[in-house]
Amino acid sequence: MQSLLLLHYLGWILLFIGILLVCLSVISASKDSESEDNETRIESKGIIFLGPIPIIWGYGKKGWMIAGAIGIIFLLIWIVFFI
Repeated sequence: MQSLLLLHYLGWILLFIGILLVCLSVISASKDSESEDNETRIESKGIIFLGPIPIIWGYGKKGWMIAGAIGIIFLLIWIVFFI
């Protein structure tokens, strides 16, 4: 019973450490961006699955094609394993 309590506390501790690390990295990144005057360009690509249907977004034609290929591969894997 004590081992379950220990695991419970360990989970909470790891959760708070993770939140603290994310907050510190955001603060560190904002300080770095303020000190540099360079322009940065951010590109994003992503796939969100709603059940077996992928919703794909990407920056530019190349990004869309890469994300689309990955989405189709994951869709085929989903069909093989779950249907």
